[in-house]
Amino acid sequence: MYNFLFYFLLFIFGGAIGSFINVIVDRLYIKSFWGGRSVCQSCSKRLPWYEMIPIFSYLFLHGRCSKCKVKIGGKHFWMEVFTGILAILTYSLLLKDYFSIFSSFNSILIGILLSLFYIFLFVILLVILRYDLKHKIVPVQFSLLLIITGLSFEVYRVVNYMSIYSGYTTLFWLDVFSGILVALPFIIIFLFSGGKAVGFGDIMLLIGVGYLTGFIFGVSTFLLSIWIGAVVSLLMLYLFPKKYNRKSEIPFAPFIVIATIAMIFLEIDVVGISMFLH
Repeated sequence: MYNFLFYFLLFIFGGAIGSFINVIVDRLYIKSFWGGRSVCQSCSKRLPWYEMIPIFSYLFLHGRCSKCKVKIGGKHFWMEVFTGILAILTYSLLLKDYFSIFSSFNSILIGILLSLFYIFLFVILLVILRYDLKHKIVPVQFSLLLIITGLSFEVYRVVNYMSIYSGYTTLFWLDVFSGILVALPFIIIFLFSGGKAVGFGDIMLLIGVGYLTGFIFGVSTFLLSIWIGAVVSLLMLYLFPKKYNRKSEIPFAPFIVIATIAMIFLEIDVVGISMFLH
């Protein structure tokens, strides 16, 4: 019973993060997402607290505004569900060991700091995903935040390399330039196509991902995003032939974000690069 209640509360907390992400996406470049009451975007009714409970308010209201009955976008609901599940997975797979009954104070402190880091990271990634799906453009400031986060991670990685290895390894140098190397295929395509084949926002996103994950997992993330994008695009062409065709513009950043989140949890070297680097 205790475990069920804990994971339920964790799910609701994750849903609240998803609700905040939705607010950022709706208000970005329009007004501050830190202040101001939430309102219905159709009739401007101010939403009371009981209509802003993550996940459950949407279900209780049957996905409609209580005043004007206009349908609320299902993307908001599914983002909250996704972040709720993401919160459970993050705790279970990445953080649980730091909060066991046998954990020391230092272990719990590290767990808290890591929890804050993952919240910050997932907010950045999922804002990029939702905004690109909605507007077909990657928000520049959030891409820059990801690059800064990735570079900070790279500094930490370099310090640890120096404490583990006696000299500079091949992997060390690949990691130092991992952001540029992971994004290099898109940089080349961007230059040769004059910016028509890929967007600069996707390049910035890949640079951040490359520095965040390092060279091995960065390359794996890039390839995984290509595979996911290919599968999803083919399914969309097959399932919705009237809406999508070969010339349809499908945003690529969401595939990069999904691949990055998957790599954070799985850390799979999909092409076996690590076998050749020491």
